Amino acid sequence: MPMKKKNQGEKTEFVKQLIFCLIRDFNMKAGDKLPTQNEMRLKFKVGATTIQRAIDTLAKSGILEIRPHKGVFVKKQDTDGFIARQIGIVSMWRTFHPAAASMMQCLQLQLHQNACQCKLFLRNFPEMTLTDSLSYFSGLKRCIEQKEIQGLITTVSFDYEAWDFLNKHKIPVVSLGSAAFNKGFKVCYFNNLTDFFKLAEKRGLQRPALLHCGFPVTEIIRNSFIENCSLDPEIYCRFMQTDMQVEDKPFEWTEKLKIILQNFSIMPENKRPDVLFIPDDMIMNIAYHEILHIQKNGNDWNPYFIYTTNKQIPIMPHGSIKGIYCKKGYYGDG
Repeated sequence: MPMKKKNQGEKTEFVKQLIFCLIRDFNMKAGDKLPTQNEMRLKFKVGATTIQRAIDTLAKSGILEIRPHKGVFVKKQDTDGFIARQIGIVSMWRTFHPAAASMMQCLQLQLHQNACQCKLFLRNFPEMTLTDSLSYFSGLKRCIEQKEIQGLITTVSFDYEAWDFLNKHKIPVVSLGSAAFNKGFKVCYFNNLTDFFKLAEKRGLQRPALLHCGFPVTEIIRNSFIENCSLDPEIYCRFMQTDMQVEDKPFEWTEKLKIILQNFSIMPENKRPDVLFIPDDMIMNIAYHEILHIQKNGNDWNPYFIYTTNKQIPIMPHGSIKGIYCKKGYYGDG
């Protein structure tokens, strides 16, 4: 589908967005000078009149300052409601996953702080698939073809046809942790298991057990455990969910985790774990309270914890837990 030709008003709006992108991308502050109008004309591939109209509009709004014979300068960083980029958020349908809603809110706040507006594209049906077609998301292809969005953040993995289309239209894509089968730039949960093992060894702990959510990084985590530990992974490396959950329903982790911990607690003292690696807030929350329950029933198992905490949504009472929490590479003793 050919892109419709922009009228003068649309061109001016487009250049205003590009100017805001310049200011944000180069972290320009009040008093910083913009490129010359001729440089912007060549960079943005628009006429001088369009450049001047955009600058005049932003100057009237108090964003820019025109200094005769000197140039155009940033007057204030506040975008005053103007939008630099429209970013598409492509997401799976997971109504029973509270962390997904929290993640969406954090993304929207971050985009807002960077003068970006988000447009949400949800899958047309709730069932999970390993890779997704763009046709699963109403309006996504049309918005890309008409250049209504300038980038994508996705929680799903795209199929080959989708990637051909995205590359053709030069759409940058950032994939989050659940989009494990995508190529390109990814934001993933940091696999700091090697650090976990070093921290455990430093404290004289010899029998670590790992509790992990599993899919889509089950094999990566299992292999990392095997590389760092001689203990049997079938016993000491445990996953809540090894494969993809197709239906949109609550994760059934609690009962499975309780059984795992109960089995750990009745192992001989020289076999049961003396430290638990838990790189997930939700699992840590369940495990911590289950172990308290086990202890109240008379079991003396008191493992050390090395776990990951969420920066945006702190769940655990760190000071009361015997262990170490990791926050983006920062370690704090609890």
